[in-house]
Amino acid sequence: MEIARLIHTFAMPVMALLGALPSFRRVPSPPPLREGPTRSTYDFPAVQPAATPYWPERACILSGKPQQTATYIYRSPDDLFAAGIWTCEPGKFRIDFGRAEFIQLIEGVVTVTDADGTVRTYRAGDAFVTPAGFSGTWDVIEPVKKHFTWYGPEPVW
Repeated sequence: MEIARLIHTFAMPVMALLGALPSFRRVPSPPPLREGPTRSTYDFPAVQPAATPYWPERACILSGKPQQTATYIYRSPDDLFAAGIWTCEPGKFRIDFGRAEFIQLIEGVVTVTDADGTVRTYRAGDAFVTPAGFSGTWDVIEPVKKHFTWYGPEPVW
């Protein structure tokens, strides 16, 4: 009985103290890397690669000359996810987003108006999401450059 009392009195506090010290803690090892082919990350370049300019459909242009470019940095094999760089010159145009898109403005100013009339202005450094099914206008006030990612199947209009 004396041994049990001694263990309870002295051993338990010593074990608690040792367990609290970092050198005596058991640190779990990280999980192993997955088997199979390795995949690289995809970096956004500091300078946008050359891209072929294009225009929104003529009927969608409301003012200005919103010439655009798109450079895809990554597209998933199933074409459900993509990331890239998009630019647009000043002008206002109607737009319908068929896919959900995350946007971060790198340069410029744009005023986005949705079909309900809600107006939001975004500037370089701002980030937002445009859900699939968004319908409205983009009024590019200063030339825009954005990083984008979109997700979803190609829309069928």
